[in-house]
Amino acid sequence: MKKMIVIQISTLLLISGGLGGILLFTDVYEEVQSNIVLVLCLSCMKLEVNTIKEYTFETANDEPHPDFVLDNLTKGPVFLHYSEKACPGCDIMYPIIKQFFNVEFEKNEMFYEMVNYENSSVSYIYTNIDYSSEEIRDSLPIYDKDRIHGLPMFSVVTLGYDRGTIRPYYTSVYGTLGFDNDEERISLLTELMQESIDMYNQNWEGYNPNQ
Repeated sequence: MKKMIVIQISTLLLISGGLGGILLFTDVYEEVQSNIVLVLCLSCMKLEVNTIKEYTFETANDEPHPDFVLDNLTKGPVFLHYSEKACPGCDIMYPIIKQFFNVEFEKNEMFYEMVNYENSSVSYIYTNIDYSSEEIRDSLPIYDKDRIHGLPMFSVVTLGYDRGTIRPYYTSVYGTLGFDNDEERISLLTELMQESIDMYNQNWEGYNPNQ
């Protein structure tokens, strides 16, 4: 009997060691780390971020704004919507954002559309990090203003006046926006877009994208 127990324990240790080797020495570990550890589902972690709509000129990781944002910024504000496959908070916000911008797309895809919001052009870019291109996926840490490393995340890039120069100016909000009902979430999004559009309209004539 004791011999059988020893054999069973040894077998379990061998299997555990083998699986550990697979995780440590193959791309499986990197994929799991990238999709689960480094970018958290805020709802899964029972974390509701206190949303602060504070704009900043400095990117979160000091990297430059990506070209796909700068190219669209010449047309109007850019709204970046970051999501992932397994994320209850993303599922809550998904229909709200579609209604807000009057767009239709599948959750498990990339999506871009130039939308008309209150008679202003807004570039809406949806990114599911499990299905997106590397360029768009890598933009997430650029705009993770509060270093939350969590999803969903919504970033609005507009234009602001910075000591004599017109520069990209952005803010990011997270999770289900700190509210437990859709009415307040839509109200915050409306306020966010109105502020961003007003700043863009005040500054776009002095904006030089090549500067």
